[in-house]
Amino acid sequence: MSRDRFLSEPARIPKAEDAGGAGSARITGVPGPAEVAAPHRPSLADRVRRGRARVHPLPVALAALTVALVAVFEPRFYRPANLHVLMQQWSVLGLVTLGQLLVLLVAGIDLSVGAVMNATLIIIALMNGHSLLVVSLLLCLALGALVGVTNGVLVSVREVPPFAATLGMLAVIQGAILVYTKGIPAGNIPPSLRPVALSGVGIVPYSLIMCLGVAALLLFALRRGTYGRKIYAVGRSPEVARRAGISTIYVRVSAYMACGVLAAAAGIILSAYVGYVDPEIGGNYNLESIAAAVLGGVAFTGGEGGVTGALAGSLFLLALLNVATISSLNPFTQLIVQGVVMLIAVFLFQFLKKRTRT
Repeated sequence: MSRDRFLSEPARIPKAEDAGGAGSARITGVPGPAEVAAPHRPSLADRVRRGRARVHPLPVALAALTVALVAVFEPRFYRPANLHVLMQQWSVLGLVTLGQLLVLLVAGIDLSVGAVMNATLIIIALMNGHSLLVVSLLLCLALGALVGVTNGVLVSVREVPPFAATLGMLAVIQGAILVYTKGIPAGNIPPSLRPVALSGVGIVPYSLIMCLGVAALLLFALRRGTYGRKIYAVGRSPEVARRAGISTIYVRVSAYMACGVLAAAAGIILSAYVGYVDPEIGGNYNLESIAAAVLGGVAFTGGEGGVTGALAGSLFLLALLNVATISSLNPFTQLIVQGVVMLIAVFLFQFLKKRTRT
C-alpha cells in the first residue's frame, strides 16, 4: 500500500454483525493521518525517555566508585594542586566529548575534532601579533562551524560514511597545519587569554565553569527541547523520523556543526592552558572523546546516551590517566593498565545496562 493511499484511506467502521452481534461498532483498520503525521509520537518519546533514564545512573555510579577507590589507593590524587590540573583537563575533554555526544546520537562519528583544536591554536598565535584576540576567537569558532557543516553535508547529503568523511577532513586540516608550521612548534598565546584556564573560583578554573554551563544548556535542549527529541528520533530510526516530518539532513548537519564549534571552544581553552603552540597537541582528543562518550553510555548505533553520562565518562577517563601518572608507573605499563581498566569498565557498563532492561 502506497503512503498516499495509506494517508487518504478512511478508517473502516464495521457493522454490528462484524463485532460478533454485540450491537456496537468498533473502529478498526488503519490509523488516521493525525496518528501517522504527528511529528512527535508519544510511543517514541516514551521509549527515548525510558532509555535515557536507565542509562545515565550507571556511568555516574562508576565514576563515584572510582572516586572511592582512588581515595583508598592513591590519596595524593586529592591534593588541591592535582585536582586543579584535573579540572583544567576535564574542561577541555568535556567540551570535546559533548560535541562527540551529539554526533554519536545521530549514529555518526567525528575524527576531525583534534585537527580543529590544532588549527585553533595556530589561529590564536597568528593573530597574537596584531592584538586581535576577540577576532581570533571568533575566527576559531567560525572555522569549527565550517568544518562541522562540511562534515555534516558529506555525511547527510552525499552519504559518505562518517568515518571516511571525518578522517578525510582530519587529513586536510592537519596537512595544512603541517605545511604552514613545517611541523615545528612556534608562536605564543596571548597572556590575556591564560586566566581562562589558570584562574578561577578557588581551585575550580573558569574554563570548567564554562564547560558545565554548556553542559547544562545542552542537557536542557536534549531532555526538554524539541531539538533533543529530534536528535534521538533520527539516531534511533532515520526512516521513522523522516516519516514523522523531521528533516534528518538538518538534524545531522546541525549536530556536526555543534561538534565543530565545541571542538574549537575546547581548542581555545587548551591554548589558554598550555600557553604555547604545538601543531599536534590535539591529536589524542579524537579517540579520547569517543572513548569517554562510550564509557558514559553513548551508543555507536545512535539514539542512546546523554550529557550526564558523557561528562562522567570523560571524568573517569581523566582520573584514570591522572592516577597512572602520579603513581609513577612505567609509561608502557600505564598503557596496559589504562586499556585493561577501560575494557573492564565498558564490559561492566554493558552488562549492567542489559540487566536493567530485563
